[in-house]
Amino acid sequence: MRKVLTVSTRCLPLLLALPLAAQTFEVGLNISRQSYTEQTAAPRLEPKDKTVAAVRLGYSLLDFGPILLQGSVAYQPRTDTEVKGAPDPAKLGHEYWAAGAMFTFKAGLAFGAGVDYRFEKTTYRDTFTSSHSYGRPWARANVGFAVPTPFLKPFVGVEVAVPLSDENLGPTFQVGLYGGIRF
Repeated sequence: MRKVLTVSTRCLPLLLALPLAAQTFEVGLNISRQSYTEQTAAPRLEPKDKTVAAVRLGYSLLDFGPILLQGSVAYQPRTDTEVKGAPDPAKLGHEYWAAGAMFTFKAGLAFGAGVDYRFEKTTYRDTFTSSHSYGRPWARANVGFAVPTPFLKPFVGVEVAVPLSDENLGPTFQVGLYGGIRF
């Protein structure tokens, strides 16, 4: 009896790890249009909207029937946009790292809602260069479709994201296409 308990105790961590290994991974690319709010203090600065690309890696924490709970990390490299109203020709750069979670209901079309915490960096360049790093939460929602194949599941969707706090010259809205593969 004692030997059976010892063997089962040793196998317990393996049995607990098997469901984790059965979860799915996701690799995706988000191509979005970011909007900015103009700065009304003198001088009045108006960053132009810009198109950005970000990569996202996800891991499903719970994938049971039509319910998917996923953790993710994302990275958007710095992209620059023109700033109207500056005394000298100016550019505004923006980049971020993010960690987040999303709940998705999959029934034909997939509907998801989640939150990211983005570690953002804004760089303002005119005659001089200045940068500002900050963190803020973003809410995001998407609707999409995944091809139900046995191993690799390609997917595509539309995603909208908005920050839950303000930041001077930081993006205030993002909408774009998101696609990738789950495996």
